[in-house]
This record gives sequence, structure tokens and C-alpha cells, in this order.
Amino acid sequence: MLKAAVLYGKKNIKIEEVNLPPNQDRIMVKILACGICISDVKAYQEGQSHYFKPPIILGHEYIGNIVAIPEGNDYFKKGDRVAVIHAVNCGYCNYCQRGLFEMCKNKQRASNGGFAEYVSIKEKFAKIALLKIPAKLSTNEATFLEPIACCIEALERCNIRLGDTIVIIGAGVMGLLLLQLSLLRGASKVVVSETSEYRRNIAKSFGAIVVNPRETNLKKFIIKETNSEGADVAITTVFKENIIQESFSFTRKQGTVFIFGSATSNSKLELDSDKIHYDQIKIIGTSAYKPFHFNIALKLLKESRISATSLITSVKPLDKIKKALEDYTKPG
Repeated sequence: MLKAAVLYGKKNIKIEEVNLPPNQDRIMVKILACGICISDVKAYQEGQSHYFKPPIILGHEYIGNIVAIPEGNDYFKKGDRVAVIHAVNCGYCNYCQRGLFEMCKNKQRASNGGFAEYVSIKEKFAKIALLKIPAKLSTNEATFLEPIACCIEALERCNIRLGDTIVIIGAGVMGLLLLQLSLLRGASKVVVSETSEYRRNIAKSFGAIVVNPRETNLKKFIIKETNSEGADVAITTVFKENIIQESFSFTRKQGTVFIFGSATSNSKLELDSDKIHYDQIKIIGTSAYKPFHFNIALKLLKESRISATSLITSVKPLDKIKKALEDYTKPG
């Protein structure tokens, strides 16, 4: 038996004992830390999501130590500290054959969720789903591997080029990671729109031009910053119709509006079709990552090219998961 936080429905999450899968042909990992993703928060708030149906153990940004391993496995050993890549693609469907692993039609969860004491991974998934963490990287830093991988996928789809001007709306964890990665990819200017002074200060320390949209007209600010050309890419990390609509007003012709923030169930958008037809502005969305993005994320963290520790706001034990989920969306 193991202790886990099980989601049963809307804001109904319980800490309880659950059965472990049989140990045969499985690697057992003791969870050391698990980050909270906005998708976890939305699943908690709505009782389900696009990916998660109750009852389920949430959490997919987790790091742990291997505590049990089948005989004959010579790649991993007890005591190895690993990140768990929670989604495993099949490798043979039409999407996988095209290299679109994140769209795999046969994707499986590699293990139960990380809001638990342990996770169990089938040995056949081990080399795909487990990534060894070097000693130089702290456990808390390593929980950012999955979010960074998602951001790498996003910016590859945006096709950011040297000298581009990027606008990021929202300076939560993902917005601040997207900021750092945009600069690494060669953006000459990144403008971050954020209402929280605390988050604006972090964004500024990373090299962003910051603006408070409650005090400054964002469209006028961007048009001035870009000599009336508009942004090359506008990234919305929050899914609000008015924010997405406004993004089209300061994105240049043939620019890109990137919808990064996930929507709530049954969300709809009304858009000005002229912006798409005549101005040829592209709309892109994203979800998840490709497996090799984890390795890139690990390299960036190891080389201190991405700062993650300043993005940690609090650390709570498993039995405080309900409070942690509720605190996630509080201003600050």
C-alpha cells in the first residue's frame, strides 16, 4: 500500500492508501518532489480535464529515487535519482512515424501520478520514461524538466528567429520559462505583460521589458516598442478570450499568436477573420513535448542557462496537497 492524493471530482481530493501494482517487471520509485502544473489545478477545480478523468492520482512533474528494480536490469540501479517522463508514445502510429510524438494516438501513462509516496514504472518503459539526474542538480530544480520541455516544444513551433520581438502575456512559471528560452533562442526583445509586481521583478531580472497592463495600454506600448511594426510572436500563457483577441492587435502581419495557456472545458473563441485572412497572422497551440526535449531541458539546467530556483514559491508535504492546489492561483 502507498499513500496518495486521489482526485474523485470537483475540488474533491483525498489522501488515502492505495494498492501498489505487482512488483514483477516494474521499477519502484520513491517520490522526492513533484511540481504542480496548471493542468493539475484545472483538473482539481473542474473535477476532470482533457487528459484526466477521476478517480486519478494527479502530478506529472516528479523526481524520485529508485528503490526496487527487477533482476537483470543493468542500466539503472537502486538509489538512482530519476525524472519520470509520464507519457510514453508508441513509436509506430502515423503521428510517431512523422516525428510528432506528442500527438501519439496510443500514448500511455508510464506510471501513476506523482502526488503519491511512490510510482511504479513497467520495466519495458524504463529507458524511455526514466532520466537519470546528475548530482549537481537539486531535486527541486529537476522538477522543472517537464515544464521546460513543454516550453521548448512551444518555441520550436513558434519558429522564433534571431532578432525577433516576443510578447509574453503572463509571468507565471511557464511565462518566465518561455522568457528565458526566447532569449536563448535569439530574441532581441521580450516584453512581458504581468499585473503582479513580484512577477514583473523576476521577469525584469531575466532580461525582459515589463509592463503592467492595468496601468499601461498594452497595444500602444507594443506598437511604440516595435516602431509601429508589431510583435513577431505574441504568446498568451493565460486562456482568456479578451487577452487572445487583443494579441492580434499588436502582432505584425504574418506574425504568430501562440495560445500556450490551456483552456477550461468547452471554451470558445471569437476572432477577427480579417486578421487571419488579410494580415495572415498564424494561430498556434501546443500541448506536451517530444521525449528528447527532456534531454535538452536537463542540459540547460545543468549548464545554469535556465534559472528555476527563483520560480519556486513554496514547498508543501503530500498531506497539504489540497491547500497547495488552492494556493496556486492566488495573486502574488
